[in-house]
Amino acid sequence: MYQSGIIKLRLEFEDEKSPYLLDISSLLYDFELLHDFTILVSAEEYSSYRFSQYFWYRKGRPLRDEQKLRALKIVKESPLTIELGLSILAISSGAIWILIQAVEKIANFKLNREKLKAEIEKLHLETKILRYNEQEARIEMERRLYERKASEVLDTLLKRMQANPIKLRDIDLSGDVTDFKNSK
Repeated sequence: MYQSGIIKLRLEFEDEKSPYLLDISSLLYDFELLHDFTILVSAEEYSSYRFSQYFWYRKGRPLRDEQKLRALKIVKESPLTIELGLSILAISSGAIWILIQAVEKIANFKLNREKLKAEIEKLHLETKILRYNEQEARIEMERRLYERKASEVLDTLLKRMQANPIKLRDIDLSGDVTDFKNSK
């Protein structure tokens, strides 16, 4: 079960018996950076945020507590599974589209794209907040990246994630819109 007011993002990675702790911590931190990047680029309230070297620091991104990525569950068995909680802002601002597009660009992540697309479409229909189809969201993402001069930051994040030896095998999105309405 997930907490009220968030979307659950479950990530399952390829089976590796004893990965290096550095690889796991880097993976977690890079996902945190990717999430924060998508919020900073997508949400109007951060339109004045300027990307600098401070973006890469642990406390270098000015997200409000309720917008930060939450760790709901981390299971280091076979396979490594991580459940993260995304704020409703990730859905309403279109940040989820940037996050999913970025994950799809990471060459070593082998995803079931049809399943992922169906889950996103389900969220789209349930919430009616996602007002863009995939093409419009991609164009909007590219426009925002250009305006915010953030393409280089995204490219660096993608390269870092591609270099990590831990490979994503599956990704699931879930949530109940009624919880979002009741949590406000």
